[in-house]
Amino acid sequence: MGLQIKTINAVLFALLVASVCGLVAMYQNHSQQHQQIKVLQAQLIEKENQIVVSNEALSYRRYQHQLLVEDYDRFRSQQSLNSMVR
Repeated sequence: MGLQIKTINAVLFALLVASVCGLVAMYQNHSQQHQQIKVLQAQLIEKENQIVVSNEALSYRRYQHQLLVEDYDRFRSQQSLNSMVR
């Protein structure tokens, strides 16, 4: 009977150790995933900032283009008037 209790205790202890090791592994995995999420969030923020800057630059270029078109239209209109006056 004593040997059977020792065997049961040994099995229970082995299960306890395996459970603790499993919990430690799960915690380490969770910590690693948390770190990866932080890195990915930082990369995402950087990409979002790059997109904002690119959009602002594109808007500025469109505005410059619009001003150039307006200037060219005024120039052409002035040329038309000048040719009519002559």
